Amino acid sequence: MKFSELTKPELDEIIKNANFTEEELRIFKLLSQGRSITEIAMRLSVCDRTVNRKINKIKKKISKLEVIND
Repeated sequence: MKFSELTKPELDEIIKNANFTEEELRIFKLLSQGRSITEIAMRLSVCDRTVNRKINKIKKKISKLEVIND
């Protein structure tokens, strides 16, 4: 799933229901704007690996939403 291809209503629905931490939410929003992992890491002053771990957590939370909505 490419976050940058989600529609505004889809993004809003995910944000509303995924129970993201503050940091996960910031990363999710940046991903939805088409930012790269490296750009996000630089912006948040963390390493790429940290961003990757957070993205994995974000994906798990979103996949749980998809299971619930099926």
